[in-house]
Amino acid sequence: MLKNTEILLLSSLQIDKAKWDECISTSPNGLIYAKSFYLDHLHANWSAFIGENYDWVLPITSRKKWSISYLFQPAFVQQLGIFAKPGVAIPMREIVSALQKHYKFWEINWNYATPHQLLASSIKITSGTNYLLDLSASYDIIAANYHNTLIKNLKISKKNNLTYLCSTDYKNCIDLYQKYYGARIPHLKARDYFNFKSLCKYLLENNGLLCRQVVNKDGQLLSTILLLTDNKRLYNLMNTTSPEGRKMAANHFLIDAVIHEFSGRDLLLDFEGSDLAGVKAFYNSFGGQNQPYYMLKYNKLSWPVKLFKD
Repeated sequence: MLKNTEILLLSSLQIDKAKWDECISTSPNGLIYAKSFYLDHLHANWSAFIGENYDWVLPITSRKKWSISYLFQPAFVQQLGIFAKPGVAIPMREIVSALQKHYKFWEINWNYATPHQLLASSIKITSGTNYLLDLSASYDIIAANYHNTLIKNLKISKKNNLTYLCSTDYKNCIDLYQKYYGARIPHLKARDYFNFKSLCKYLLENNGLLCRQVVNKDGQLLSTILLLTDNKRLYNLMNTTSPEGRKMAANHFLIDAVIHEFSGRDLLLDFEGSDLAGVKAFYNSFGGQNQPYYMLKYNKLSWPVKLFKD
């Protein structure tokens, strides 16, 4: 099989979005983060390297500081990287070389299918945790793989008369997330939340957003989750629990209820991962498998600018 080494650099305005989305949809490793509507909402100035006939694509998210263009990972976009139609040979070395020519600094995440052994030795690569749970089996089969700590917490939650609800109030879910977790993630700015709300509005109108909540017997909101959907996965983009909800194991109850609702469907529950020890252990307790993605860092800035980014 011959590799198509022609590489086009196009702005988002120049890209044929129908051909782009076809490539993402047919790619074995296609993810919602790379769909054109997703990038349009969260980083409107994206661009891309594209192969002939959109046989493979690479979303590029860049910014400029001190007249220097660099690559960064937008908020609420876990992993991007290269996506290709089945059977297409990707010119990996040529793509990496072109990226290095255009951008001297990168801090980006590439998807789980990245053949990282082919990346240049000058690129620092670390893996990020991302747990997936196959929902195609029955609930009883899935629950049989729950860890003991989870089972204990579910018993606690069921003593608290909790109720699982469907909702369309994504704004409340986002506001709750900002309230309880905003201080821990100061790199997320007001503009990031605004863009994410705009994305959620679009997804809700196009049947791509699910909001689930848990309340106590008095109707007090304890835990929420925002799930984005495509034909492959449920993406856990935003999961929040109040201090009172933690005492009642409300989030254990919530995720278990989501699994119960969607079990038996040909979907993966994508927990969206975390390398924070507590969050990692919580998602792992549902018996899923880790599908790591790859965090790439590259710094060929000239001295002394390089010192500010190392």
